[in-house]
Amino acid sequence: MQGNSYLKCINPKCGREYPISSVDFQCICKNLLDVKYKKNPSPDLKEVFYQRRNPEGSIFNESGVWRFRELLNFCEIDTEDITQCSKQLVSLDGAEGRQSKPYHMSKVAKFVGIESKNLMLQPEGYNPSGSFKDNGMSTAVTHAKMVNAKKIICASTGNTSASAGMFAANENIDCDVYIPEGEIAPGKLSQAYQFGPQLIHVKGNFDDAFTKSLVASKESGSYTVNSINPFRIEGQKTILYRA
Repeated sequence: MQGNSYLKCINPKCGREYPISSVDFQCICKNLLDVKYKKNPSPDLKEVFYQRRNPEGSIFNESGVWRFRELLNFCEIDTEDITQCSKQLVSLDGAEGRQSKPYHMSKVAKFVGIESKNLMLQPEGYNPSGSFKDNGMSTAVTHAKMVNAKKIICASTGNTSASAGMFAANENIDCDVYIPEGEIAPGKLSQAYQFGPQLIHVKGNFDDAFTKSLVASKESGSYTVNSINPFRIEGQKTILYRA
């Protein structure tokens, strides 16, 4: 494999590797893939991340996701070069995860019977679409942009479609959302409508919509952003780093 990043089958008995530019997120053994890096991160990054808590005008330092960009540098850019960051990394002005900070909750800790110092809860409703999905969608759409995808596709019953539609609109990428017909509350459906994706109603349940979305994502230029996409995990793992 070229470069520092690559995809690897999650099944240890297989372990097959794929280039980071792959858009097929299932191994030939039918297991999912994970993003891997050859080099271990420097311990000095802890101080870098701490200093970035003062963003100094950089949306990428302000972002709760891209503040930790050295740990998810699958684009393999110079992470201190703001021009490269602006060209490659997808961010909503640093809003994804920005206000998502963990808090000690003494009453909750007491209720569940553990010490307050050992329990931290993190509100994710401050994200632009009101969901933790924005953390992973920022990195998934970054990879979609990296591989020159023309359309992102997902199946959803609410939060995923809102996040995907929002990031797609921000990057001027088409977005198709497959939804189970008659199975979504109007309030959740309105989230998807407001960002202008194409909504495709599928008879059946979520699994039926998901299956059809995966078939559509195999078309040239299309790209799935459902949770089988390992780049979603790259963004979502930063939730833990903020603690």
